[in-house]
Amino acid sequence: MSRVRLVGVGPGHPGLATVQAVEAVKEADVIRNCDGCGAGLLHLAPANADIAPLESVDEVIRLARNGRKVTVLFPGNPYAFTNGSEMADRLHRAGIDFEAVPGLIVELAAPVMSGIPLTIEGLSASIGFGLVTGGETVVLRLASGWWESGISALLQNGRAPETPAALILNPGLPGQHRVTAQLSELARKATTYGLRGDALLVLGPGVEMAERLDTLSQRPLHSRRILITRARHQVDSFRRELVDLGAAVVEIPTIEIRRLPTDDRVKEAIKNLNRTVFVIFASANAVEIFFQMLLTTGADARALYYSKLCAIGQETADALVAHGLRPELVTSEYTAEGLANALEGWELNGRRVLVPRAEVARDALPSLLANRGAEVDILPVYRAVCPPDAGPALMRLFEGEGVDVITFTASSTVSNFVRAFPEDRLPAILGDAEVACMGPVTADTARKLGLPVSIVAREYTTHGLVTAIAEAAARK
Repeated sequence: MSRVRLVGVGPGHPGLATVQAVEAVKEADVIRNCDGCGAGLLHLAPANADIAPLESVDEVIRLARNGRKVTVLFPGNPYAFTNGSEMADRLHRAGIDFEAVPGLIVELAAPVMSGIPLTIEGLSASIGFGLVTGGETVVLRLASGWWESGISALLQNGRAPETPAALILNPGLPGQHRVTAQLSELARKATTYGLRGDALLVLGPGVEMAERLDTLSQRPLHSRRILITRARHQVDSFRRELVDLGAAVVEIPTIEIRRLPTDDRVKEAIKNLNRTVFVIFASANAVEIFFQMLLTTGADARALYYSKLCAIGQETADALVAHGLRPELVTSEYTAEGLANALEGWELNGRRVLVPRAEVARDALPSLLANRGAEVDILPVYRAVCPPDAGPALMRLFEGEGVDVITFTASSTVSNFVRAFPEDRLPAILGDAEVACMGPVTADTARKLGLPVSIVAREYTTHGLVTAIAEAAARK
């Protein structure tokens, strides 16, 4: 593998990154990204990868000379509308082994996503990028505040005022939005809608086909901006479902999972599994980390042979199944109280019960088990902390564009979110954003902390939460 990879991540939609781009992220020791691009791919990076914004070519050269495998992410294509070629030239002159990984540019991707063919047999056989006089189809990037100037320049270059044209907002992202009109009327129409920001201007015969071919705008969450606060390593399927329904996803994790050391207490608990009747997992994180600890001590899944396995919630059960173990009991209600009710027919008196869980968690479960006479061993296996950059990122988000829906999948994500804001500003700064929670415990926490909860999933999984958000959008 080359020591440095200059990687185009495509137009922004994580699903439009190439297989080579994904591999470059997975194999890197160091990842540097330009202008925040590739955020939807960073969860694929190794856990110990050094990830940060790109500072300079000198840093990349230094890291490469120190033996690090460096991946530099560029929006679109590293050799198109970026400084990737300049970096490549510097790397060549420094004697650094490198390769460029091409990516899809937004000028090609966004029109297709909005149902605009760029070439049509018999009508358009050429494409021009930028302020060009040729090209039956023209695609032009316009920065915020320069829409009218770009349109005026095209008219002055001889484009007919009645030419079919479209402005695409948030181009290349799942939530991109299209406005169509004749070229001379386009800026006025967009202003009427109150639209602003960077955009892609497309003109040509393909624009007239957009109303028929634009499947993106027909999706139930199209143009809805949805915030995910879940831990970064758990967002992939959640994000993918939201994106498939047309949402524009913003990811600011308010929780980070840190595994606790495999200390003497952990080793003792694993050693005593042969006399532990029940092992109750309260989260998928507890499952994953407990199994890592098993391997660390030289044990494996066979150590659980003598124990009945219980899972709180379907996602926790799925995590056990992924390790080849099917739990004897899965509570459909994502609460400790729900599990206690489900255990009602099980004999617990005098039985040893192990509960691997977070370091700080609600005490309802051990109390309920102890009341049934169980010998309860609470085993903290991870610590849930708030990432240091979450607070500033949330303030920037809500002082700017904000979002339409804020999602919470656990009480800790809510608590850390609320702490990011001055208490007296919280209701006002959230604006009209709806609060969506994965279950009643999380919803109760949100309400107690002053958040108006309007969406609660009936099924306590991220799939159930996506379904609830889509149903709420359909009612509007």
